Amino acid sequence: MFSLVEPSPPVEIQESEYIRLLGYPKNHSLEGRARELANAAQAWFAKNGRPWISAREAPSVELKNKKTSIGGTEFSSKKLREILCEAQAHSVLLVAVSAGKECEEHARQLWNEGKPDEYFFLESYGSAVVEQLITLASSRICAWADENKMAALPHFSPGYSGWDFAEQVPFWNLFQKNFDGDFPGELEVLDSGMLRPKKSLLAVIGLTRGLERARRFKKLIPCENCSLAHCRYRRSPYKRARPPMENVVRFPSVTDACE
Repeated sequence: MFSLVEPSPPVEIQESEYIRLLGYPKNHSLEGRARELANAAQAWFAKNGRPWISAREAPSVELKNKKTSIGGTEFSSKKLREILCEAQAHSVLLVAVSAGKECEEHARQLWNEGKPDEYFFLESYGSAVVEQLITLASSRICAWADENKMAALPHFSPGYSGWDFAEQVPFWNLFQKNFDGDFPGELEVLDSGMLRPKKSLLAVIGLTRGLERARRFKKLIPCENCSLAHCRYRRSPYKRARPPMENVVRFPSVTDACE
């Protein structure tokens, strides 16, 4: 069973991605006070941040009755089912990433101290860290999948277009059942579905042995949403990023045909 744990993954935020999350136009150059705030946020996180990544293969995936069942938990997302069906996915990975509670706690402290600018830049940096972590996790999974003659699909999460955010809670319950609380850092989901720390993300990544089928459907290739530079497994150029979300072995096969 595939498993990935990185208690202190490298954080290398691309300037263009940070600028995008700050809300500046493309190709904008940070200067003066903005540059000072951006450098301060980066320096603080480099010294005090505790990011982490954890991923594990789900015990089963079934597509039936127009729903997707992962490890015995049913999800109603038509988009999730469509992705897995089109790729003929035989397994899925559960992935959790977090910028760590320290980032959120310090941002709150800055706000309470009456430093809204410092708060905003650190909050934005935390979002950039989460995006970089899921990108890094995806690249690790892509490399492993490629070595084992498989392809990894784009990551997908409750709250993304086509997956009701209300299913974040049962999705979290699935994580608890399969990880048994074994994360490198603290993570919990509130009754509202929001994550704590909020600079975290829960996602599912499908796996398929149908390499040719995945190549025929560009939306089944994660590269267009992946900003990882110099990736040897890239199959198409990076074009866009998803909206930020706040808040070898024998794999089990899909047991029902996609209809």
